[in-house]
Amino acid sequence: MVEQATLNLLDIAVFVVYFAALIWMTVHFGRSQESQDDYYVGGRSLPWWAVGLSTAATQTSAIGFMSVPAFVAMKPGGGLKILQGEFVLPLAMIFIMVTLIPFFRQLGLVSVYSYLERRFAPSVKYQISAVFLVSRGLGTAVGLYMTAIVFSTVLGLPLWYGR
Repeated sequence: MVEQATLNLLDIAVFVVYFAALIWMTVHFGRSQESQDDYYVGGRSLPWWAVGLSTAATQTSAIGFMSVPAFVAMKPGGGLKILQGEFVLPLAMIFIMVTLIPFFRQLGLVSVYSYLERRFAPSVKYQISAVFLVSRGLGTAVGLYMTAIVFSTVLGLPLWYGR
């Protein structure tokens, strides 16, 4: 039988302070937003390079730090093709920062989906949005599965363990 972990007072205090800070930040920073441009693109007040760095940082995740080195090391024969892709990723992000972000900002668009709608048709925007949502759903499933593997290893429980 596995012993049930309980939260102590410090654990609860950390949760309360964290969520109180989130709520305060939401209210505080949300007051100055008056339009969709303010919400989605920061009122277009940031320089293109700051938006580009933010976009690049979004692509970095704990899953990438954990999975790519493990995949390269554990794959029979080595995973150098995957490693090459990881080395090219910063170059691709620089290309996006220098070319695409200024282009979309000049057009006054909020997202690539707005561009697809303007350039092609609303149906293209909806199709690409659906592809994105499905791929993000699958990506989230992989993230949850990797988290389950870590918890399973740390706690010594099988992956299928439940109540």
